[in-house]
Amino acid sequence: MQLNLSFGLVCLVLFSFKVALSSSIDAAFFLPALLLLFIRFNTIFIIIKKMLFLNLFIFLMALSAIMYSNYHLAALIFIRSNLILFFGLSVFSSANSYAIARAVSNLKLGDKISAVFYFTVKFIDEFKSEFQRIKKTLRARGFKPCSSLFTYKTYGNLVAMLFLIAFHKSQMLEKTFICRGFQGKFYSQNRQKIGILDIILLGFTIFIYILSLGNII
Repeated sequence: MQLNLSFGLVCLVLFSFKVALSSSIDAAFFLPALLLLFIRFNTIFIIIKKMLFLNLFIFLMALSAIMYSNYHLAALIFIRSNLILFFGLSVFSSANSYAIARAVSNLKLGDKISAVFYFTVKFIDEFKSEFQRIKKTLRARGFKPCSSLFTYKTYGNLVAMLFLIAFHKSQMLEKTFICRGFQGKFYSQNRQKIGILDIILLGFTIFIYILSLGNII
C-alpha cells in the first residue's frame, strides 16, 4: 500500500510539531503510528532495524537526563523521538531521496525551495558516490587507518578532495542548466493520487490536536 508522499510530508510536519512540543505523551499520539504499522506491516522489520541504529543517539540523550534523576524527561525524550522517527520512516520507507524532493516540489511551496531540495539531494548523492570511490581507491592501495600523522593527513586530504570535487561539479551543473535554458522551475510528470489511507492518516493527525485520550506519561 502506497502513501502520497506530499500528503505524508504534511502529516509528518503536523505530527512532529504536536508531539515534540507536548509536555506529556497522550494516548492519541499512537493512533497515526498504529495506522502506519498496519500500512507498512510487510516492511516493519526494516523500519525497526533503522530505528535501532538511530536510537543510539536518542539513548545517549535520555541517559543524560537519567544521570540527573529526571526519569520523566528521559521517558519523554525516548518516546517522543521514537514516535516521530517511526512516523517519518514509515511514510518514506519505500521512497528514495529524489522521490522526497519531488514530493516537496508537488506541495507548491515555491520554485526556490523546490530547487534547494533537488540540488541538496543531488549533491548528497554525489558526495556519497565520490566518498565510496575514494575509499575503494585507498583500500586498493593498501591504506590501513591507525593513530598516526599519515592517517590524519590522508583523512584531511580526503575531505579536501570531496569539497573540491563538489565545487567543480556544481560549476559544471550550473553551466549545464544555463545551456539548457533553465528558468528556475522543475516540472514533474509523475503525480501521486490521494487515496483513502492518506485521508485517514491526515484525520488521525488532526485528531491529536483536537481531542485527548488520556496522558500515558
